[in-house]
Amino acid sequence: MNRIIPLVILALFSTHSAAAANHTPLELDIGKPGDADKVSHTIKLTQVDNMFLPAEVRVKEGETIRLVIKNGGNHKHEMLIGSMAELKKVANMRRMYPDKEHAEAHLVQLEPGEQKELVWQFTTAGTVDFACPLPGHFKKMRGKIIVEKK
Repeated sequence: MNRIIPLVILALFSTHSAAAANHTPLELDIGKPGDADKVSHTIKLTQVDNMFLPAEVRVKEGETIRLVIKNGGNHKHEMLIGSMAELKKVANMRRMYPDKEHAEAHLVQLEPGEQKELVWQFTTAGTVDFACPLPGHFKKMRGKIIVEKK
C-alpha cells in the first residue's frame, strides 16, 4: 500500500506534465492583447443584426491592430476572437447559460449603438475566426482575420 501512493502521485504529475507540454498557449493560436503605442493601423468593423461588415480582414504576422467595433444593430452583440472550435464551444455555453458573465481578453460586448476598441497583436500566421457567440447570432455573425506571413 505504501508503494502504491507514491506511484499514483508520480503518474498524476507525469500526466499533468505531458498535458502541459502538448497544450498550445493562447498566444500561439490567436495572438495576444497588444500595446496601444505599437498599433500599426486601425480596422473598423460594424455589427448589424445578422452579420459583421466586413466579414474578412487581412493583417500581417506580428502586427498590432486596433479593431474598432461598432454595434450598428438593434440588439446586444459581442465579438469574440479565437479558433472556430473555441467559438463553437463558447456559443454552446451561451445557449446553456445565457445570463453568465464573461470577461475574456479577446471578447468585446456592445449594446446597440455602442462602439469599443480591441488592441490585438497577431503573432502567428494563419486564420483567426471571430463571431458573436450570443444565442441565435452565432450561425450568421461570423468572420475571419487572415494573418499573412511577414
